[in-house]
Amino acid sequence: MKQFLFLVILFSTYNITSQINNEHLNVGELAPQIVGNDQNGKTINSLEILKEHKILMVFYRGNWCPHCKKHLKSLQDHLNEFAKKGVYVLVVTPETEGKTKETQEKLKTTFSIVHDKDNKIMNDYKVAFEVNKENIPNYFDTIIKKIADYNVKNNNVLPVPATYLIGKNGKIIYVQYDPNYKNRSDFGEILESL
Repeated sequence: MKQFLFLVILFSTYNITSQINNEHLNVGELAPQIVGNDQNGKTINSLEILKEHKILMVFYRGNWCPHCKKHLKSLQDHLNEFAKKGVYVLVVTPETEGKTKETQEKLKTTFSIVHDKDNKIMNDYKVAFEVNKENIPNYFDTIIKKIADYNVKNNNVLPVPATYLIGKNGKIIYVQYDPNYKNRSDFGEILESL
């Protein structure tokens, strides 16, 4: 019976993550340039930011996601500590610009939230995946409705909720990437490593 239960759990987990590409950027690689506008209309350009700061970049699916909201609240709680260590915090999402502002207001955040126009940043960092029944078998109908409400029309793409820390030299110095959307980076641990 225990073996059967183990196989059921293993198979279920495989179905959730098997359609998501596990290739992603790694520590030591040069980070692609990040360009966009945040929820307040501020132009974000990673090349300019890296002249004075490291960058902590977090990908999130949307403020409809309870795990994302909890993760972003934790990020806000650690924001001053990151600033003291010379780290600029940046969050990237497929949510529309209006929804990024809504996220800021709902969660009372003060970091930059960038709408990823045309999924460019997610694709550059290899975290984007198309939502379909193969990779979201259990909650497909619910999630596809949320995406229709929050993303740009006809954009059924979400990011793996990954975290990247980029050094001032433009190279990645920390990566947390897990196709299981429940597993997120620990900001306390990242701070300890700085």
